[in-house]
Amino acid sequence: MDILASISGIKPKVLLDDGQEVKMSSMTTENLWKIKRTGGHYICSCPAWIYQKTPVDARTCRHLKELFGFNYEQIRINNNPAVPAQTKASTPAPDATPTNKRKRVARAISVSEDDSDSDNDTDNKTPRKKAKHDAPNSSSSISSAPSTIAVSVLLAQTWKEDKGCDPTGYWISEKLDGVRAYYSKGAFYSRLGNRFYAPDSFSEDWKSKLPKNATLDGELFTGRNKFQDTVSIVRSGSSNRWPEVTYYVFDAPFLMNKQFEERLAFLKSIFGEPDAPTYPNVRVVEHTKCKGKSHVLEMLEQLQNKGAEGLMLRQPKSMYETRRSSTLLKVKTFYDAEAIVIAHHAGSGKNANVTGAIECRMECGKTFKIGTGFTDAQRRKPPKIGCIVVYKFQELSKAGHPRFPVFVGEAIDKTVPKDAVIRVLDAADDDDE
Repeated sequence: MDILASISGIKPKVLLDDGQEVKMSSMTTENLWKIKRTGGHYICSCPAWIYQKTPVDARTCRHLKELFGFNYEQIRINNNPAVPAQTKASTPAPDATPTNKRKRVARAISVSEDDSDSDNDTDNKTPRKKAKHDAPNSSSSISSAPSTIAVSVLLAQTWKEDKGCDPTGYWISEKLDGVRAYYSKGAFYSRLGNRFYAPDSFSEDWKSKLPKNATLDGELFTGRNKFQDTVSIVRSGSSNRWPEVTYYVFDAPFLMNKQFEERLAFLKSIFGEPDAPTYPNVRVVEHTKCKGKSHVLEMLEQLQNKGAEGLMLRQPKSMYETRRSSTLLKVKTFYDAEAIVIAHHAGSGKNANVTGAIECRMECGKTFKIGTGFTDAQRRKPPKIGCIVVYKFQELSKAGHPRFPVFVGEAIDKTVPKDAVIRVLDAADDDDE
């Protein structure tokens, strides 16, 4: 059942599908504002909505009220546990008495999803100071933990097959395409310190087992290729879909001075082994000892075929650092593609007298350079201009150019370039880990 289709018996004037966006004209200016549904709440591009110091699912504005109806919006906000008690029902109903002021009639214009802005991030990215409003209204289902806290987490660097460290002995785990979540004093927070309003029932079975100063680092996850579903549930103040979420915990920041293996042992002592969890909605992320580079690539391919986003590599005996560190590495999918060589570029340093990079054109017409993957002999005698070469890369930039391209060899049986077919995931390439 659609949780926004009717709230306390009140239906909206318009019901948007998840991800649907409309444009609405301002009632006082010539501006057009974007209104979009994201899971169990709505967002508006107007300044009044953006600069509110409340969670995104606890905001409204005149444009939302105009589109969905004042009574519906008031009930939607009042029913949200993330809204401070003193703000609920504080906005008077619109005055129905005619006035002499000339009003512009607001109108909604449908837009396709292709025209909409990306909304994969779990935090509002508009620069603003941390909110200092009171804690959410306490109830039987939502605790009164702070709405925002200071959070500093360990962030990963990227492992590159050609230049990366030898991963032998590292711990390999799946990179989950969920929502990064920091647990502290009974509540979950984003890596920017904004609270996720999970019902108390989500953690009531195990929070008493933790030391009072315990903090956890993990991922709220509903399954592979379900990032948007996870975001929808986590962002919403509604608790009816939280049972679909599992908290995959991979570290304990409060034990930052202990080695990773000790921190992992602590997590297992509370939550059980990865394949035998103690509680139904929290699991310790499984870690496998790496046997070498080929092991990483094999696991990457196996998990990729199952829909995984990638892998994580954890340095053995490493401490928990509150910064981006080489002790944690993310491994993304490598794609193979073919391009035509259009130029040679001289190198520098040790490659000053040989080819430093070849410039290539993709099937789609975009050009880029490949500077790694060559042997010394290949640099002395690079692929000829006009020939087709095979290269691999981890991802495309926003402009569509291969990032971290690596030369593989010449495609002697090919006469035209061929771009890679990129596997599409729900999750954007973010810095959650």
